Amino acid sequence: MSSVTGVTAEQVIGAAEAIAAQGDRPSVRAVRERLGTGSFNTIQRYLSEWRETRPQITQAAYEIPAQLANDFGKELRRGAEAATAELRAELSEAHAETKERAKDGESLELQVSELTETVQVLTHERDTAAADASARADQITGLTEQLKQARDAAEAARTEVATARVKIETLADQITDIKQQAEKQGDELKERINAGTEKLDTARAEQQEAERAAAVAASEVKAETRRADQAEKRETATAAGLQNQIDELKKEVANTREEAKTARLATAGEADKWRETVALEHKRNAELQSERDGLIERLAVLEAPKEGNKNG
Repeated sequence: MSSVTGVTAEQVIGAAEAIAAQGDRPSVRAVRERLGTGSFNTIQRYLSEWRETRPQITQAAYEIPAQLANDFGKELRRGAEAATAELRAELSEAHAETKERAKDGESLELQVSELTETVQVLTHERDTAAADASARADQITGLTEQLKQARDAAEAARTEVATARVKIETLADQITDIKQQAEKQGDELKERINAGTEKLDTARAEQQEAERAAAVAASEVKAETRRADQAEKRETATAAGLQNQIDELKKEVANTREEAKTARLATAGEADKWRETVALEHKRNAELQSERDGLIERLAVLEAPKEGNKNG
């Protein structure tokens, strides 16, 4: 905040005496220009006090006759004293008025300075308030936009919740239907499993019969192999091949048994696989039966030359 730099009485008096020593009139403006600072009113007040303290200029006396001088002097003194008294009264009154005006001027300058500072403070506060108001306005605008977005989001959320409720109710109905269908399919699957189990038992019985037939065939092949040790290499090779086929049959029978066990322990979700396994069992049983018949025919072929030798 700006303010006028104060000056002292000593500074004003020193500047006035220096100006007077130069033969110039020590006016308020001249003193201020010499000092380079100071209030006009303050300089005027100190300059008036300095002028009051300056000695008065006395007039030189002329040599005239004593009586005339005395008379003339008395008359002059009376007139001079009267004029001087009047001038001094006027000068005193002017000085007093000047001092009073200087004091008033200083007071006014102080008030102006204070008011200037107050105006600057108020201007700063106004600018700050305006900036705050602008920021608050921007903030209110932003909050209003956020509120609008929040309301839109809430409305969208309510719509989504309503849609989700409808979907949930629809899904609940669908789940109920699916459960009913699952229960119905479960009952049907249980019936199919029971029927399949019966078929599996039948297949197992047929399998056991095939195993027994294979065992008999294997025993016969072994016996025939012992009897045909002296036969031709072709017959021996044929018998060995039959033995390998019988071993393969045993492995397939074992695999069939394991697959039948797995099919028996299968869950409802594996019903299709189980049906494929049963079909495969039937197919393999048919193949075993066909191979058994083939073995019997081959054994008959092998025994035919031997029977002929016996008859011969």
